Amino acid sequence: MNPFLWMLVITVAPFIELRGSIPYGIAAGISPALVIVSCITFNILLIPVLFAFLNLFFEGLEDVPWIGKFIGRRMAKIHKKAGKYVDRYGPIGLVLFVAVPLPGTGAYSGALAAYLLGMDKKKAMVSVAVGVLIAGILVSLASLGVVNLVL
Repeated sequence: MNPFLWMLVITVAPFIELRGSIPYGIAAGISPALVIVSCITFNILLIPVLFAFLNLFFEGLEDVPWIGKFIGRRMAKIHKKAGKYVDRYGPIGLVLFVAVPLPGTGAYSGALAAYLLGMDKKKAMVSVAVGVLIAGILVSLASLGVVNLVL
């Protein structure tokens, strides 16, 4: 598969997102500017899609026994991780949660946390987008060797 297309697939992969796609794209020899802009843009474009499908997803799958248990455990874990930020800082807390460049704290988890915490959808989408932008910048700087992220 073309490295650029593979990078975009990684960008929209749950729990990997741009934290994996930016280093991959740069290592694959794609122009860093193209990598950064493409990965951040695709990750942000994913946000409205995630919010549109959250209700449908939970209503349809939580009744399936083994999937319902998995979803319940994952929801509890995300609620615990994100809840401490959102409860304390509101939408800025969601930005901080998504901006931390660790697996499991990207757009998917941010959208899910906002849904679970009952946040206003518009504020939540903006918060997740800003968090993705910050994470993208941090991962880009680390991938280019400008900063050393030790998390």
